[in-house]
Amino acid sequence: MPTAFSYVRFSSAKQARGSSLERQQTMVAQWLASHPDYTLSLTSFEDLGRSGWKGEHLENGFGKLLAAVEAGVIQPGDCILVEAIDRTGRLEPLEMLPLLGRIVQAGVMIVTLDDGLTYDQKSANSNHLFLLVAKVQQAYNYSEALSRRINAAYDRRRRAAKEGKAVKRHTPMWIDKEGKLIESVAPLVRQAFEDYAAGLGERRICRRLRESGHELLQTINGTTVKRWLTNTTAIGNWGEIPNVYEPVVPKELFYRVQEQLSRNKDQKRSAPTAYLLTGLVKCGHCGRNFNVKKHPNTGATMQCTSRARLTLDGCSNSKSIPKQLLEHIRVKTSLPYVERALAGQLLTEHQKRKIEIEGELEDLSKRIGNLANTIAAIGLVPEIQEQLEQLQAQRKQLQDERLILDRSTDEAVSTNTIINVERDYLANDPIKLNALLQQAEYSITCFSNGEIWVSGDEHPWKYKGYDRSAKSYVYEDLGQEYRLLMLRPEHQELLDRVNKQPLPEPTPEFNDLLSLIARGHRRRGDDA
Repeated sequence: MPTAFSYVRFSSAKQARGSSLERQQTMVAQWLASHPDYTLSLTSFEDLGRSGWKGEHLENGFGKLLAAVEAGVIQPGDCILVEAIDRTGRLEPLEMLPLLGRIVQAGVMIVTLDDGLTYDQKSANSNHLFLLVAKVQQAYNYSEALSRRINAAYDRRRRAAKEGKAVKRHTPMWIDKEGKLIESVAPLVRQAFEDYAAGLGERRICRRLRESGHELLQTINGTTVKRWLTNTTAIGNWGEIPNVYEPVVPKELFYRVQEQLSRNKDQKRSAPTAYLLTGLVKCGHCGRNFNVKKHPNTGATMQCTSRARLTLDGCSNSKSIPKQLLEHIRVKTSLPYVERALAGQLLTEHQKRKIEIEGELEDLSKRIGNLANTIAAIGLVPEIQEQLEQLQAQRKQLQDERLILDRSTDEAVSTNTIINVERDYLANDPIKLNALLQQAEYSITCFSNGEIWVSGDEHPWKYKGYDRSAKSYVYEDLGQEYRLLMLRPEHQELLDRVNKQPLPEPTPEFNDLLSLIARGHRRRGDDA
């Protein structure tokens, strides 16, 4: 009994998502139903997403089919089932006909399922041969014309882009149909980039964007945000062509985000929360986070998450540390880390330009590498040589500018500026401050014996307990004992309000709070 072999090809990912494959498989099944004398081979040949115009299929499925015919795996009397003759390829007739001829001369039939025709040695000597030639020519002409139209359209758009004209193409949602920035969306997109550079994740950014209330942002998700962050349209590019659109973010911010994306592949941090200390305070025994536990009449404490959830089945560290004391330690120790974190956010013009240059140099290196691969494949043609020389000249110019900046003096951001930014984050965006401190690798580690280690310190702090008579927390720093007056919840709320008001009015309530704070940090034995 002769055997039928199926050959299926489509050329694009779009066809893969559509019905091309299913349609071709259905036609094979229908032919077999009407030809019971044939059995379908378990061996099939496929070129899914392979171009018949460019000849990619010759190195893959169709090439293997030809090899199977020549090796005798597909024997005389067998047949090859294809949807239409153009599925076997759209090469020039002088290239295509010999390939099909090799199959027919081996005694193997080609059956085109769209018209039910059979091409074999017998039909090759009839009018079928002329029909076959016509179909091959038609398939080639179609592909050639399609290629010309696509290339011409792309060339027109490319020329328009280089000339600064609006280009019609699929654009991100912050650009309208005319290629202009949507003013109501642009600041929110820019904020998304800034938040990611500060250490916030895609889901947190997505939530913030939705909470903005903008109608265009209500259906976005974390994946959408991730695509934004890598889309060069954000800096005005259309592919490799710069300055086509108005940028929604500065180049230095875009390239900082690319660096952050690269770092985040290898780093795992706790998700920033509204509680500044969550994710910063760790358990010294199991490494889990310390979380906040509120108490109705006393100050909040922090304890090991594993211990709190699983008790004895969890971590052995049952020590609860006053949140106020941990915040006091953070204030005393975190400034160098805040400075380090903000160094990547509060940039001078020199620093911004250097980041831009590094990003542009990396992009140029990739493009030069791609051209080098093209030269290796097809040789050095004049058009490619011209492109290569242009890219190399751009790279040299950027390298020279970077050298000048490296040798130039630059004024650093002042400590006062850093402190003011920290206060602003603390009052208005503690989530971002938390993310920045995690990014700078700041942490506070608590042990069951009361020792509290701050990242980078050589000596621990130590919590020694609560003095009820003095209503204060007792702790030790560098061998010296101190007391921190406990702030009641109402005092803490007032202090939080004060932090949000740089210039509070001197009310009696405020003066009383200042008195409490002044007495709060003193050594044992000092007068109240």
